[in-house]
Amino acid sequence: MSFEKLVKGLIFCGAVLCAPLLHANWFTENMIDPQDGNMDMSDYLASAKGFLPVPIIITEPAVGFGLGAAVAYFHRPLELESEEHPHQGPPSISFGFGAKTENDTYFYGGGHSGVWKDDHIRYLGAIAKININLKFYPDLGGPGVGEEGIKFNVDGTFLLQEAKFRLKESNWWLGADYFYLSADNRFDIFEDIELPNPQFEFKQGGLGMLLEYDGRNTTFTPTKGLQAVLSFRNYDEVWGSDFDFNSLKGSLFHYTPFGDYSSLGLRLEGEKVSGDVPFFSYPFVSLRGIPAMRYQGEGVLTAEAEYLWGLTPRWTVVFFGGVGRTSAIDPFEAKDRTVGAGGLGFRYRLARKLGLQAGVDVARGPEDTSVYLTVGSAW
Repeated sequence: MSFEKLVKGLIFCGAVLCAPLLHANWFTENMIDPQDGNMDMSDYLASAKGFLPVPIIITEPAVGFGLGAAVAYFHRPLELESEEHPHQGPPSISFGFGAKTENDTYFYGGGHSGVWKDDHIRYLGAIAKININLKFYPDLGGPGVGEEGIKFNVDGTFLLQEAKFRLKESNWWLGADYFYLSADNRFDIFEDIELPNPQFEFKQGGLGMLLEYDGRNTTFTPTKGLQAVLSFRNYDEVWGSDFDFNSLKGSLFHYTPFGDYSSLGLRLEGEKVSGDVPFFSYPFVSLRGIPAMRYQGEGVLTAEAEYLWGLTPRWTVVFFGGVGRTSAIDPFEAKDRTVGAGGLGFRYRLARKLGLQAGVDVARGPEDTSVYLTVGSAW
Protein backbone atom coordinates (compact mmCIF):
# COMPACT_ATOMS: atom_id res chain seq x y z
CA MET A 1 0.00 0.00 0.00
CA SER A 2 1.18 3.54 -0.81
CA PHE A 3 0.25 7.08 0.23
CA GLU A 4 -2.01 7.36 -2.83
CA LYS A 5 -3.97 4.29 -1.75
CA LEU A 6 -4.23 5.67 1.79
CA VAL A 7 -5.73 8.91 0.46
CA LYS A 8 -8.26 6.95 -1.59
CA GLY A 9 -9.01 4.80 1.42
CA LEU A 10 -9.57 7.79 3.72
CA ILE A 11 -12.03 9.20 1.22
CA PHE A 12 -14.04 6.05 0.63
CA CYS A 13 -13.46 3.82 3.67
CA GLY A 14 -15.42 3.60 6.88
CA ALA A 15 -18.86 4.21 5.35
CA VAL A 16 -21.67 2.66 7.40
CA LEU A 17 -24.75 2.53 5.22
CA CYS A 18 -27.86 3.57 7.07
CA ALA A 19 -31.34 4.98 6.46
CA PRO A 20 -33.37 7.69 8.20
CA LEU A 21 -35.72 6.20 10.75
CA LEU A 22 -38.86 7.99 9.69
CA HIS A 23 -41.43 5.96 11.60
CA ALA A 24 -42.02 2.45 12.88
CA ASN A 25 -43.98 1.26 9.85
CA TRP A 26 -41.29 2.48 7.45
CA PHE A 27 -38.61 0.67 9.45
CA THR A 28 -40.60 -2.57 9.57
CA GLU A 29 -41.39 -2.52 5.87
CA ASN A 30 -37.91 -1.63 4.66
CA MET A 31 -35.40 -2.78 7.29
CA ILE A 32 -36.75 -6.12 8.57
CA ASP A 33 -36.04 -9.37 6.73
CA PRO A 34 -39.29 -11.39 6.55
CA GLN A 35 -37.24 -14.60 6.37
CA ASP A 36 -35.90 -14.40 9.94
CA GLY A 37 -37.37 -11.19 11.40
CA ASN A 38 -33.93 -9.58 11.88
CA MET A 39 -32.75 -6.16 10.74
CA ASP A 40 -31.60 -6.36 7.12
CA MET A 41 -30.87 -3.72 4.48
CA SER A 42 -30.92 -5.94 1.36
CA ASP A 43 -34.17 -4.70 -0.17
CA TYR A 44 -33.53 -1.09 0.77
CA LEU A 45 -30.05 -0.99 -0.75
CA ALA A 46 -30.98 -3.05 -3.81
CA SER A 47 -33.85 -0.70 -4.62
CA ALA A 48 -32.09 2.49 -3.54
CA LYS A 49 -32.89 5.39 -5.82
CA GLY A 50 -32.36 9.07 -5.25
CA PHE A 51 -30.42 10.43 -2.28
CA LEU A 52 -29.07 8.28 0.57
CA PRO A 53 -27.30 9.71 3.66
CA VAL A 54 -24.07 7.86 4.51
CA PRO A 55 -22.29 8.42 7.84
CA ILE A 56 -18.48 8.03 7.68
CA ILE A 57 -16.60 6.44 10.58
CA ILE A 58 -12.78 6.29 10.41
CA THR A 59 -10.77 3.95 12.64
CA GLU A 60 -7.30 4.15 11.04
CA PRO A 61 -4.83 4.44 13.97
CA ALA A 62 -2.42 6.58 11.92
CA VAL A 63 -4.92 9.46 11.89
CA GLY A 64 -7.11 8.59 14.89
CA PHE A 65 -10.84 8.16 15.23
CA GLY A 66 -12.89 10.28 12.86
CA LEU A 67 -16.43 11.11 11.88
CA GLY A 68 -18.04 12.59 8.81
CA ALA A 69 -20.94 12.40 6.43
CA ALA A 70 -21.65 11.75 2.78
CA VAL A 71 -24.64 12.03 0.50
CA ALA A 72 -24.91 9.45 -2.27
CA TYR A 73 -27.29 9.73 -5.23
CA PHE A 74 -28.22 6.33 -6.66
CA HIS A 75 -28.96 6.47 -10.37
CA ARG A 76 -31.67 4.14 -11.65
CA PRO A 77 -30.00 0.80 -12.56
CA LEU A 78 -30.46 -0.67 -16.02
CA GLU A 79 -32.12 -4.05 -16.38
CA LEU A 80 -29.83 -6.49 -18.20
CA GLU A 81 -30.83 -9.58 -20.12
CA SER A 82 -29.44 -12.40 -17.95
CA GLU A 83 -28.77 -14.81 -20.84
CA GLU A 84 -26.96 -12.21 -22.96
CA HIS A 85 -25.24 -10.52 -19.97
CA PRO A 86 -24.61 -13.03 -17.13
CA HIS A 87 -23.04 -10.35 -14.92
CA GLN A 88 -24.90 -7.67 -12.98
CA GLY A 89 -22.90 -4.60 -12.07
CA PRO A 90 -23.44 -2.16 -9.20
CA PRO A 91 -25.58 0.96 -9.71
CA SER A 92 -24.07 4.26 -10.78
CA ILE A 93 -23.59 6.57 -7.79
CA SER A 94 -22.78 10.28 -7.49
CA PHE A 95 -21.55 11.37 -4.07
CA GLY A 96 -20.27 14.18 -1.88
CA PHE A 97 -18.39 13.69 1.38
CA GLY A 98 -16.48 15.27 4.25
CA ALA A 99 -14.85 14.03 7.47
CA LYS A 100 -12.39 14.96 10.21
CA THR A 101 -10.31 12.89 12.65
CA GLU A 102 -8.98 13.49 16.15
CA ASN A 103 -5.48 14.44 14.91
CA ASP A 104 -7.02 17.24 12.75
CA THR A 105 -6.83 15.30 9.50
CA TYR A 106 -9.77 16.31 7.31
CA PHE A 107 -11.02 16.00 3.75
CA TYR A 108 -14.04 16.93 1.66
CA GLY A 109 -15.02 16.58 -1.96
CA GLY A 110 -17.17 14.66 -4.40
CA GLY A 111 -17.15 12.18 -7.22
CA HIS A 112 -19.00 9.73 -9.43
CA SER A 113 -18.92 5.95 -9.85
CA GLY A 114 -20.42 5.06 -13.21
CA VAL A 115 -21.43 1.74 -14.76
CA TRP A 116 -22.04 2.01 -18.50
CA LYS A 117 -22.58 -0.08 -21.64
CA ASP A 118 -24.34 -2.98 -19.91
CA ASP A 119 -21.58 -3.18 -17.25
CA HIS A 120 -18.78 -3.27 -19.81
CA ILE A 121 -17.34 0.05 -18.66
CA ARG A 122 -16.81 1.10 -15.05
CA TYR A 123 -15.64 4.60 -14.20
CA LEU A 124 -14.53 6.21 -10.95
CA GLY A 125 -13.72 9.89 -10.62
CA ALA A 126 -13.16 11.99 -7.51
CA ILE A 127 -11.76 15.36 -6.50
CA ALA A 128 -11.09 16.32 -2.90
CA LYS A 129 -9.46 18.85 -0.63
CA ILE A 130 -7.22 16.98 1.82
CA ASN A 131 -5.29 17.98 4.94
CA ILE A 132 -3.60 14.88 6.31
CA ASN A 133 -1.40 14.58 9.40
CA LEU A 134 0.78 11.48 9.57
CA LYS A 135 4.13 10.27 10.87
CA PHE A 136 7.26 9.33 8.95
CA TYR A 137 9.58 6.73 10.52
CA PRO A 138 13.08 7.03 9.04
CA ASP A 139 16.07 5.40 10.70
CA LEU A 140 18.13 8.58 11.09
CA GLY A 141 20.19 7.49 14.06
CA GLY A 142 18.70 10.06 16.41
CA PRO A 143 17.51 8.98 19.86
CA GLY A 144 13.94 7.78 19.79
CA VAL A 145 13.27 8.94 16.21
CA GLY A 146 12.66 5.48 14.83
CA GLU A 147 10.09 4.75 17.53
CA GLU A 148 8.30 8.09 17.79
CA GLY A 149 8.41 9.11 14.14
CA ILE A 150 8.45 12.59 12.61
CA LYS A 151 5.11 14.33 12.14
CA PHE A 152 4.32 15.81 8.76
CA ASN A 153 1.35 17.47 7.11
CA VAL A 154 0.19 17.28 3.48
CA ASP A 155 -2.31 19.99 2.54
CA GLY A 156 -3.60 20.10 -1.01
CA THR A 157 -5.99 18.90 -3.71
CA PHE A 158 -6.40 15.31 -4.84
CA LEU A 159 -7.75 14.11 -8.21
CA LEU A 160 -8.45 10.58 -9.38
CA GLN A 161 -9.72 9.34 -12.76
CA GLU A 162 -10.11 5.61 -13.44
CA ALA A 163 -11.80 3.64 -16.21
CA LYS A 164 -12.01 -0.15 -16.61
CA PHE A 165 -13.27 -2.11 -19.63
CA ARG A 166 -14.67 -5.64 -19.44
CA LEU A 167 -13.17 -8.05 -21.97
CA LYS A 168 -16.25 -9.39 -23.78
CA GLU A 169 -18.51 -11.19 -21.25
CA SER A 170 -15.63 -12.48 -19.10
CA ASN A 171 -14.45 -11.59 -15.58
CA TRP A 172 -11.33 -9.91 -17.02
CA TRP A 173 -10.90 -6.14 -16.98
CA LEU A 174 -8.36 -3.84 -18.63
CA GLY A 175 -8.09 -0.30 -17.36
CA ALA A 176 -6.18 2.93 -16.91
CA ASP A 177 -6.06 5.57 -14.19
CA TYR A 178 -4.64 9.01 -13.54
CA PHE A 179 -3.62 10.24 -10.07
CA TYR A 180 -2.76 13.87 -9.34
CA LEU A 181 -1.91 15.62 -6.07
CA SER A 182 -0.94 19.30 -5.71
CA ALA A 183 -0.02 20.10 -2.12
CA ASP A 184 2.27 21.65 0.48
CA ASN A 185 4.36 19.44 2.76
CA ARG A 186 5.50 20.52 6.21
CA PHE A 187 7.64 18.55 8.69
CA ASP A 188 7.31 19.03 12.44
CA ILE A 189 11.06 19.10 13.11
CA PHE A 190 12.34 18.68 16.65
CA GLU A 191 15.72 18.43 18.42
CA ASP A 192 18.74 18.55 16.07
CA ILE A 193 17.40 16.37 13.27
CA GLU A 194 18.07 17.71 9.78
CA LEU A 195 15.85 16.91 6.83
CA PRO A 196 16.11 18.39 3.35
CA ASN A 197 13.40 20.90 2.51
CA PRO A 198 11.34 20.69 5.73
CA GLN A 199 8.63 22.71 3.96
CA PHE A 200 7.98 22.55 0.23
CA GLU A 201 5.32 22.63 -2.45
CA PHE A 202 5.01 19.70 -4.80
CA LYS A 203 2.95 18.19 -7.58
CA GLN A 204 2.62 14.46 -8.09
CA GLY A 205 0.97 13.11 -11.23
CA GLY A 206 0.97 9.53 -12.47
CA LEU A 207 -0.59 7.57 -15.32
CA GLY A 208 -1.28 3.89 -14.72
CA MET A 209 -2.45 0.73 -16.44
CA LEU A 210 -4.11 -2.26 -14.79
CA LEU A 211 -5.18 -5.80 -15.60
CA GLU A 212 -7.78 -7.37 -13.30
CA TYR A 213 -9.60 -10.66 -12.90
CA ASP A 214 -12.61 -10.58 -10.57
CA GLY A 215 -14.45 -13.86 -10.02
CA ARG A 216 -15.72 -13.15 -6.49
CA ASN A 217 -19.30 -14.01 -5.58
CA THR A 218 -19.84 -10.47 -4.26
CA THR A 219 -17.91 -7.23 -4.01
CA PHE A 220 -19.16 -6.58 -0.46
CA THR A 221 -18.02 -9.48 1.78
CA PRO A 222 -16.71 -12.20 -0.56
CA THR A 223 -16.84 -15.82 0.59
CA LYS A 224 -16.00 -17.57 -2.69
CA GLY A 225 -13.88 -16.87 -5.74
CA LEU A 226 -10.66 -15.20 -6.84
CA GLN A 227 -9.56 -11.64 -7.52
CA ALA A 228 -6.18 -10.72 -9.00
CA VAL A 229 -4.89 -7.27 -9.97
CA LEU A 230 -1.63 -6.22 -11.63
CA SER A 231 -0.96 -2.51 -12.09
CA PHE A 232 1.87 -0.23 -13.19
CA ARG A 233 2.01 3.55 -12.75
CA ASN A 234 4.56 6.02 -14.08
CA TYR A 235 5.10 9.42 -12.40
CA ASP A 236 6.77 11.89 -14.71
CA GLU A 237 6.92 15.56 -15.69
CA VAL A 238 4.78 14.63 -18.70
CA TRP A 239 1.92 13.82 -16.31
CA GLY A 240 2.45 16.97 -14.21
CA SER A 241 4.74 15.44 -11.56
CA ASP A 242 7.75 16.94 -9.79
CA PHE A 243 8.95 13.38 -9.11
CA ASP A 244 10.06 10.79 -11.66
CA PHE A 245 9.50 7.23 -10.50
CA ASN A 246 7.63 3.99 -11.22
CA SER A 247 5.35 1.80 -9.11
CA LEU A 248 4.52 -1.85 -9.81
CA LYS A 249 1.80 -3.53 -7.72
CA GLY A 250 0.28 -6.99 -7.63
CA SER A 251 -2.46 -8.46 -5.44
CA LEU A 252 -4.16 -11.82 -5.12
CA PHE A 253 -7.25 -12.63 -3.02
CA HIS A 254 -8.77 -16.10 -2.74
CA TYR A 255 -11.93 -17.08 -0.84
CA THR A 256 -13.03 -20.62 0.05
CA PRO A 257 -16.45 -21.31 1.62
CA PHE A 258 -16.89 -23.80 4.48
CA GLY A 259 -20.52 -24.72 4.94
CA ASP A 260 -23.22 -22.10 4.55
CA TYR A 261 -21.82 -19.28 6.68
CA SER A 262 -18.05 -19.78 7.14
CA SER A 263 -15.18 -18.99 4.77
CA LEU A 264 -11.40 -18.65 4.56
CA GLY A 265 -9.81 -15.66 2.84
CA LEU A 266 -6.18 -15.50 1.74
CA ARG A 267 -4.41 -12.33 0.67
CA LEU A 268 -1.02 -11.76 -0.99
CA GLU A 269 0.07 -8.26 -2.03
CA GLY A 270 3.34 -6.77 -3.20
CA GLU A 271 4.57 -3.39 -4.38
CA LYS A 272 7.93 -2.16 -5.69
CA VAL A 273 8.98 1.44 -6.43
CA SER A 274 12.06 2.76 -8.20
CA GLY A 275 13.42 6.16 -9.18
CA ASP A 276 13.09 9.57 -7.51
CA VAL A 277 10.51 8.50 -4.92
CA PRO A 278 9.17 11.04 -2.38
CA PHE A 279 9.26 9.74 1.19
CA PHE A 280 5.45 9.49 1.45
CA SER A 281 5.14 7.31 -1.69
CA TYR A 282 7.26 4.41 -0.48
CA PRO A 283 4.92 1.43 0.03
CA PHE A 284 4.23 0.28 3.57
CA VAL A 285 2.97 -2.80 5.39
CA SER A 286 -0.82 -2.67 5.48
CA LEU A 287 -2.16 -4.92 8.24
CA ARG A 288 -4.80 -4.39 10.91
CA GLY A 289 -2.85 -3.53 14.06
CA ILE A 290 -0.11 -1.55 12.26
CA PRO A 291 -0.57 2.19 11.57
CA ALA A 292 -0.24 3.41 8.00
CA MET A 293 3.35 4.27 6.97
CA ARG A 294 4.81 2.68 10.11
CA TYR A 295 6.96 0.19 8.14
CA GLN A 296 8.02 1.36 4.68
CA GLY A 297 10.38 -0.06 2.08
CA GLU A 298 11.39 0.21 -1.56
CA GLY A 299 9.58 -3.09 -1.85
CA VAL A 300 6.87 -4.52 0.42
CA LEU A 301 5.32 -7.99 0.45
CA THR A 302 2.30 -8.74 2.66
CA ALA A 303 0.48 -12.03 3.31
CA GLU A 304 -2.64 -12.39 5.46
CA ALA A 305 -5.31 -14.98 6.27
CA GLU A 306 -8.81 -14.36 7.62
CA TYR A 307 -11.30 -16.98 8.78
CA LEU A 308 -14.97 -16.05 9.12
CA TRP A 309 -16.64 -18.57 11.42
CA GLY A 310 -20.41 -18.37 11.02
CA LEU A 311 -22.05 -19.06 14.36
CA THR A 312 -25.55 -18.30 13.05
CA PRO A 313 -26.95 -17.08 9.73
CA ARG A 314 -26.45 -13.53 11.02
CA TRP A 315 -23.45 -13.55 13.39
CA THR A 316 -19.85 -14.38 12.51
CA VAL A 317 -16.63 -14.50 14.53
CA VAL A 318 -13.47 -13.41 12.67
CA PHE A 319 -9.88 -14.59 13.22
CA PHE A 320 -7.11 -12.93 11.21
CA GLY A 321 -3.35 -12.66 11.10
CA GLY A 322 -0.62 -11.66 8.69
CA VAL A 323 3.01 -10.79 8.13
CA GLY A 324 4.73 -8.09 6.10
CA ARG A 325 8.28 -7.82 4.76
CA THR A 326 9.95 -4.54 3.73
CA SER A 327 13.17 -4.09 1.76
CA ALA A 328 15.75 -1.42 2.64
CA ILE A 329 15.36 2.24 1.64
CA ASP A 330 18.89 3.41 0.88
CA PRO A 331 18.34 7.21 1.15
CA PHE A 332 17.08 6.83 4.72
CA GLU A 333 19.33 3.96 5.82
CA ALA A 334 16.18 2.00 6.68
CA LYS A 335 16.78 -1.71 7.12
CA ASP A 336 14.84 -4.77 6.02
CA ARG A 337 12.02 -5.50 8.43
CA THR A 338 9.60 -8.37 8.99
CA VAL A 339 6.56 -7.60 11.15
CA GLY A 340 3.33 -9.37 11.98
CA ALA A 341 -0.09 -8.51 13.35
CA GLY A 342 -3.37 -10.27 14.04
CA GLY A 343 -6.53 -10.31 16.07
CA LEU A 344 -10.19 -11.18 16.15
CA GLY A 345 -13.57 -9.57 15.70
CA PHE A 346 -17.19 -10.13 14.82
CA ARG A 347 -19.55 -9.46 11.91
CA TYR A 348 -23.31 -9.03 11.50
CA ARG A 349 -24.83 -9.92 8.15
CA LEU A 350 -26.31 -6.50 7.41
CA ALA A 351 -27.65 -7.25 3.93
CA ARG A 352 -28.24 -10.98 3.44
CA LYS A 353 -29.13 -10.86 -0.28
CA LEU A 354 -26.11 -8.68 -1.14
CA GLY A 355 -23.63 -10.56 1.04
CA LEU A 356 -22.74 -7.45 3.06
CA GLN A 357 -21.38 -7.88 6.59
CA ALA A 358 -20.27 -5.23 9.08
CA GLY A 359 -18.58 -5.40 12.46
CA VAL A 360 -15.59 -4.58 14.65
CA ASP A 361 -12.03 -5.96 14.69
CA VAL A 362 -9.47 -5.73 17.51
CA ALA A 363 -5.89 -6.13 16.25
CA ARG A 364 -2.51 -6.30 17.94
CA GLY A 365 0.65 -5.18 16.17
CA PRO A 366 4.29 -4.84 17.27
CA GLU A 367 3.62 -1.63 19.21
CA ASP A 368 -0.04 -1.29 20.09
CA THR A 369 -3.61 -2.61 19.99
CA SER A 370 -6.10 -0.98 17.61
CA VAL A 371 -9.84 -1.18 16.99
CA TYR A 372 -11.30 -1.11 13.47
CA LEU A 373 -14.81 -0.72 12.13
CA THR A 374 -15.16 -3.00 9.10
CA VAL A 375 -17.95 -2.65 6.55
CA GLY A 376 -17.86 -5.18 3.74
CA SER A 377 -14.39 -6.66 3.34
CA ALA A 378 -11.38 -5.67 5.45
CA TRP A 379 -9.29 -5.93 2.26
